Amino acid sequence: MSPHLLSFALVSAPAQDSWASAALPWIALLALAVAVAGVFGVWTIVARLERIEALSKRFDALDEIRAELKVFAKERSDLDLRRIEHVLIELRDGQRRLEDSILRATQAALKPAPGAAANAGPAPHDAAERLIARVLAQGYERVLLVQPREELERLLASEGAHEVLVEARRNGVLCKGRVLLRDGAVTDVELTPAYTLFP
Repeated sequence: MSPHLLSFALVSAPAQDSWASAALPWIALLALAVAVAGVFGVWTIVARLERIEALSKRFDALDEIRAELKVFAKERSDLDLRRIEHVLIELRDGQRRLEDSILRATQAALKPAPGAAANAGPAPHDAAERLIARVLAQGYERVLLVQPREELERLLASEGAHEVLVEARRNGVLCKGRVLLRDGAVTDVELTPAYTLFP
């Protein structure tokens, strides 16, 4: 070996030892940081796995609900929805027929007999009350008769078809229209919401 190489080796050996001793704490610190990051990563993965396991337990409850729904559907399979719909339609139609019968009976009871009307003379408040009662029976409220009471009595006492202008409210909406009369009896109520009267 040449003397130059030997002297370089002798000089560089202590320099390498000092560099290694100086780098050793940094390497240990780096290894510690890597170990801490690895532990944190493992802890994060374990926490996420625990959350996924909790969610899977919730899905198990969905399977139980599905099974209960199947049992419920089997128990209620004897219900025929079409039959129920037809029964409800018949009930609705029966209720309408009953309302019409009651209104006809009320009108017949309120209409004075021909002889009594000639003897007793007209009572204006009776005419207005009859008309208001009919409109109230249709589900309206705050009924206002536009024509004067004297004219109402004259219309109810005369024969033929007549109409009385009426304003009322249903569900808070102002409705305007008419009450149709024939031979002194109310035959129909035609009211429409006021907002439909304007384009």
